[in-house]
Amino acid sequence: MAQPTFPLPLPSLVTNANLKNIPPTALPKFYGLATKDPNNFLFEFDKLYHKFDYNINAHKLKLFPATLKESAL
Repeated sequence: MAQPTFPLPLPSLVTNANLKNIPPTALPKFYGLATKDPNNFLFEFDKLYHKFDYNINAHKLKLFPATLKESAL
């Protein structure tokens, strides 16, 4: 069953932020499972963010929704 998509209310700063090529396999994924620690996921996401030298939070805001899967979305 296809997951519903919800428009994200992101400011124009975010929608105009250009992202570098990050392989989709490099993105951490969070499924919202009770057995997984969301803080660990956020730590991994932050490490990736710094690894690719993103310098404004708009990049992080644009990239973050792609990491959420299933019930976390």
